[in-house]
Amino acid sequence: MNRLPFGLAATGLVYCIALPLARAADGECAAPPPPLLSLAAAEERVARCNRDVVAARLAVAAAQADLRVASQRPNPVLTLGASNMNPQAGFGSGSLRDKTFDSSLRIDQLIERGGKAELREAQATALLEAARADIAEQLRSQRLAVRTAFFDLAAAQERVRLQQEFADLSAQSARASGLREDKGDVSRVEANRFRLDAARTANDSRQARADRERARADLARILGAEAYASGLEVRVEWPETESRRQDGDRPDVAAARLRLQAALAGRELARLIATRDVTLSAQADHWPTSETNMQGTGISYSLYLSLPLHVRHANEGEAARAAADFDTAQAVLLRLQAQADADAKLAQADWEAARERREHVATEVRPLARDVAAAAEFAYSKGATGVFDLLDARRSLKAVELDEVQANGDAAKAWARREASLERLEP
Repeated sequence: MNRLPFGLAATGLVYCIALPLARAADGECAAPPPPLLSLAAAEERVARCNRDVVAARLAVAAAQADLRVASQRPNPVLTLGASNMNPQAGFGSGSLRDKTFDSSLRIDQLIERGGKAELREAQATALLEAARADIAEQLRSQRLAVRTAFFDLAAAQERVRLQQEFADLSAQSARASGLREDKGDVSRVEANRFRLDAARTANDSRQARADRERARADLARILGAEAYASGLEVRVEWPETESRRQDGDRPDVAAARLRLQAALAGRELARLIATRDVTLSAQADHWPTSETNMQGTGISYSLYLSLPLHVRHANEGEAARAAADFDTAQAVLLRLQAQADADAKLAQADWEAARERREHVATEVRPLARDVAAAAEFAYSKGATGVFDLLDARRSLKAVELDEVQANGDAAKAWARREASLERLEP
């Protein structure tokens, strides 16, 4: 029977572990998202269906297979041999044991010294834990991504609503001014200004709907629901609560720390290559009576001890590479630690600034703009002001309400970045 090489066999083991995980994820994610998607439901679907998260789980399956390989000890080797065969004299009759040639049976067993096996297992264990930390890091980063896309879509939906309200108001004003033009109450120029404003707001409404479709596509990609992108609607909700800073490492820092432990074990393992492994062998030789051997049948036993000779090299290259890998892992850990601290401080500052801007727009700017717009509508209806003042007040109100939506979205995304910067790996 044909057998796969070791590398292909290990790949097949990982495939057997990973394939059910991938199929399960595909089955769970075939259903569409809820009709009105909440932020909690979006985060729950990301944990199940996001492709980067699923890939991180498959990497854990591969790391588990690596740990299984590292935990295995060398197998013995069985050797069968035949010698002193003389075709001219013949091989004799009877059973295989009675044939007229010598036979031998040998067993070789490699004995690893210096704790190499334990170090390999410790290295694989650390890498497995790092792969699990990578899942937490992917969940952290994809949770940030889905929150950002969710708030972008929520803001896009609000802009569509506001732009449609403005378009409806402008269209209504254009129709009313057209009727008044027919009656001779307003000039053609004034009526055309209302028509021009209606055309502009209609274009703005179309652009807002196009922006909403792009936001839907971005969110659907993160959710693994591209087929349902056109029907995605989210529940507009702007977060207010803040999480407290927790102890421990951010998941990417924790993964880097675990890989540093694995590199330390690898460096020690490379250093121990200089400790020679030995091979113990036991052999039994059998020789029968034949025309060329009249001394009789017999069996002899032999024991062997084999040692590698470090004549040309002592695996200095492996030791140097392991030392370089350790230094690299240490540098990566230091960089990620500094980046995590900087991200937390910057995210906190952005959140505070965005929250203050949102509150300022909601409590001061928007009420003033609405008062100005209401006064302009009343003054125009009484003939106290012209069309320019009315349209200018409407545009100002429109700009302020859109700015409020933008401020809400910016504050929500700043909140998401702050929450992501504070996430820690659970012990």
